[in-house]
Amino acid sequence: MIGILLLTHEDFGKAMLKSAELVLGTVDRVKTLGLHRGDDIEKFCDSVKNEIELLNQNDGVLVFTDLFGASPYNAAAIASSKIKVPYKCITGLNFPMLLEALTMRNNYKLSALTKFCIESGKTGIKELFNELSKIDK
Repeated sequence: MIGILLLTHEDFGKAMLKSAELVLGTVDRVKTLGLHRGDDIEKFCDSVKNEIELLNQNDGVLVFTDLFGASPYNAAAIASSKIKVPYKCITGLNFPMLLEALTMRNNYKLSALTKFCIESGKTGIKELFNELSKIDK
């Protein structure tokens, strides 16, 4: 099973996981790390490295970050030079992609799951009235 790590500002990842468990029930091999105001970035980077290594059980780890170029994303990038665990990192975490990752991680290899989640994240973005207008036709 592919491990999943959510790296976010504050408790955004924790809230996303809690919401996913409301929909899916309890999930295994998922961790969240939140970067809080005043946290030591080096310690956060060490925690990211450690969690990726712990979550890996030969299938790799899929890391999600909330914002491209921000500190949680940069911590995932820094970890890439320090560990040999296979992992992919998707930025722009949203609920549809997280649900897909949690439900499909047993069915795909890491690279395929990554592509699948990115596509799910994109297609999960809709505008209410545009969708309603499709029903009225």
